[in-house]
Amino acid sequence: MMQALTPASAGGLPPLAELVADEPFWRYPAGTAGREGVAHLRVWATTADPAGYLAVVTETGCGALVTESAGQIRAELARRYGPSVVLLEHCLAPENGEGAESLDLVRIGADGSPHWLRIWPTPQDNPRHAGLELWMAAYGYQIVANPATWSGWRPNEGGAAGT
Repeated sequence: MMQALTPASAGGLPPLAELVADEPFWRYPAGTAGREGVAHLRVWATTADPAGYLAVVTETGCGALVTESAGQIRAELARRYGPSVVLLEHCLAPENGEGAESLDLVRIGADGSPHWLRIWPTPQDNPRHAGLELWMAAYGYQIVANPATWSGWRPNEGGAAGT
């Protein structure tokens, strides 16, 4: 399912401000009958107009899969942070066989079904690659290259992650 994702547009990704939540063992609703999953949730305030939040959910391998619960996760985050929350799914070991982590924008359709747009990695020959690479350089690498609670992470002056 995740192999042929349409790349996201950098214009749909907000600039980040401060980290407002970092929950390594965030419990989220999954499926029916009160099931729960566990993921690493990080939320940044954004400097977009209007201001909002960018939430990143990283699969931990505990409980239900984030992908299977994306609609419920988005609804829970909207209750907590309001309707101006952008949801990204961060996969450390994607099922698509790329052998590397990935970052996807999760959009919820009018019918409530989730749709994923690839942010990173994107092929260099894709027309959206340059814009996405700029967003990743400014903000994205602090998301994918060792979250703040992982040892060794330090932001550099440009906002990208470094060690």
